[in-house]
Amino acid sequence: MTRTDTPVTRAYWRLADLARLDDAHDAQLFALTWLAAGRMVALQQAGDDSAVRELVEPHAWEKLLEAGFPAEAHNLIRAHWSSAVEHDVSRRTAAADIVSGLEMELGVQRWDVLPCLSEPSGRKSETEGTLIPELSSLLMDMVEAPPDSEVWIPFDFKGQLTIEALRRGWRVLATSPFASWPLIRQLLLTIETGEPQPPSVRIESGSNAMAYSERRADYGLVVPPFGVPVKNGRVLGWDITRTRPYERFTRSESWTLFEFVNRINKRVVFVTLQGVLFSLGQEQRLREYLLGNPSHALQTVVALPPGTLGATALSGAILTFNTVGPTNTVFMANLVSGRRSLQEAGDILSAAREVVLEQHTSDKSRWVGREEIAENEYSFAPSRYLRQVADLGDEVVTLGDLYEAVRPPATSKEVSSLEVAEVGLPDLNNWQPINHSIEKTTYLKSGPKASTLVQPGDVVIAIKGSVGRVALMGGSAQHRPTVVSQSCLALRLNPKQPNKHLPAEVLVMYLRSPHGQAQLASLQVGAGVPHISPNTLLGAVSIPMPSMERTREILQDYERLCKLEQQVASLEREMADIPRRRWPGNAC
Repeated sequence: MTRTDTPVTRAYWRLADLARLDDAHDAQLFALTWLAAGRMVALQQAGDDSAVRELVEPHAWEKLLEAGFPAEAHNLIRAHWSSAVEHDVSRRTAAADIVSGLEMELGVQRWDVLPCLSEPSGRKSETEGTLIPELSSLLMDMVEAPPDSEVWIPFDFKGQLTIEALRRGWRVLATSPFASWPLIRQLLLTIETGEPQPPSVRIESGSNAMAYSERRADYGLVVPPFGVPVKNGRVLGWDITRTRPYERFTRSESWTLFEFVNRINKRVVFVTLQGVLFSLGQEQRLREYLLGNPSHALQTVVALPPGTLGATALSGAILTFNTVGPTNTVFMANLVSGRRSLQEAGDILSAAREVVLEQHTSDKSRWVGREEIAENEYSFAPSRYLRQVADLGDEVVTLGDLYEAVRPPATSKEVSSLEVAEVGLPDLNNWQPINHSIEKTTYLKSGPKASTLVQPGDVVIAIKGSVGRVALMGGSAQHRPTVVSQSCLALRLNPKQPNKHLPAEVLVMYLRSPHGQAQLASLQVGAGVPHISPNTLLGAVSIPMPSMERTREILQDYERLCKLEQQVASLEREMADIPRRRWPGNAC
């Protein structure tokens, strides 16, 4: 992705390159400090008689400090100043010339430095803590706050969202339950407004827990840090519902959703990880609460493509809550793409912008009733509701009506006498039953129950990683005790359903068909490691119950496929043998 080319970005990159000449400075802080200093001088915040070119001299910085310039930023670059070192003086002169040239070109017009921090063309460390521009813009539109409203943005590591909000004509409440380093945000605010702490940005401080517990706002935009434990620390004073939520929701993604949805009076937009949409445990408890919250209705869920959360590889999602609007349906959109280009992530958001904002129904979005969500394990994953199952032409049942899951037992890394064979992904390539000797061996923590061992006739399916690979277990399971790997399940006919019977060969045929694979693909979640939970597999996958005549035909097709596979393998061996006989590998 090419860089945004403006006078400000050119000045930023030149300053950053100047800082990297001897690695004496943090390049980003060096560039932002000089731009912030130049901006204050240009806007006459350090006295009417100051000039940007004077920043080469220490006395000019003293004036800035008196006017409120962040002392920490000044100290970081001053540590390397020495009037006796010609190289350092020349670097200060070069930096002052760059900023002075920018002032001459733009004057008091906006100095927009955000592209340097948020565009993926920059260094990874420099985009950390930011969102790609397309996502930031979409979030601002989704807040829907009138001008001059106060929007609560409690988490904004580098100030990107705060700057965007100010440009929308909003005031910002920046009080946060988590401590963060404010310097970069202060520098950005200085570049944007000429003031390190403008009156349009309010930060409450102090140890008054009651003040925190009662704090509310009309609008909110909440993008919390991910994976931060919250059970201890400052959040103990943040308990708007007086229910000690930090004991039930111990991760930052879950806790912030619960806490801040109850602190916003009108509308709030969250960015969270996709795991919150479908994970069990505390995340499912949270979803049940959010779906049933009568005062703050869940309005929108958008699954985002990889590459939208700045420098991280995490996949996110947007959730919006409103105190007015539809309460019995939720708009869901799935923008997840199989590709991982950061440039494509921005293109996807731009293309889907109107669908999300206008909440149009399409092949990637629809309105979902709350009852349907409750029936699907309270899953908020849009892919769960956007799958289209064509008419199977037969009686249709769910997989769990006929089959039960045989899960992998707990394994041990220590060698022990509890040695078993492990059937997994490498064994799920063929139509023919698994009759070969299974190479993988694993060790169990305790003796396996008979019900956890794979039996001939079980259907082995991958539910993690290469989701949907399937094979029929054959005689290999009789040679030695065998279990499924941690990424697989075995499906076994449920003895409690004697009146319903579907041969395992027919199930393998269906699950490996394009129709079956499409179902499995629509149910998988997780952008990093795709997976399907056992409960989802058994409860959401629809399978056909063909008539006896059609069952015989399908079994004949299965036998034909196995024979063809054997013939293909035989032909491949023959093709490999022909040149080998002429020129064997040991001839040299």
